[in-house]
Amino acid sequence: MRPFRYLPFVLLLSGMAACTGTQTASEKAAPKGEASPVARPNTLDMPTLVGRNIDQIRRTLGPPQETKDEAIGLEPTAEQMKATKGEDWINTFEKNGSTVVVTFNAKTRKVLDMVLIGSNEDELMRRGNLSLTAQNYLVLPVTDPKNADKVSGLRVVSRR
Repeated sequence: MRPFRYLPFVLLLSGMAACTGTQTASEKAAPKGEASPVARPNTLDMPTLVGRNIDQIRRTLGPPQETKDEAIGLEPTAEQMKATKGEDWINTFEKNGSTVVVTFNAKTRKVLDMVLIGSNEDELMRRGNLSLTAQNYLVLPVTDPKNADKVSGLRVVSRR
């Protein structure tokens, strides 16, 4: 892995953060007492999911795509639980045009990581409302197993 692969991206983000342009009417803060504007459509607020358990994520993102009738369903069967100890179970969610794969421990319900699926890192950062400088989570690229120069998603891991 090349250590400076993401340096231009980080520099671009820091440069954009330093810019002081004028705000448009939609970007201005709401007057006191009014609600602030809602998130853009086609975004998924991944930072609000960090630190939640799988049940809370299911309530937020809706039902997973897996069904209880599948070989690998919503939850492990008693036999699967015995074989895997409930570790590294996955649920896949579709929300606002994005696919999120959540890995969790079925015994403790703790979420281990979330992967936002896609091939364009900038687009995934925007869609997930993610920041490379967040204090409570890390964003890591998931490389495509067929081509190490491409990504297949962004992995979000809690720092806590």
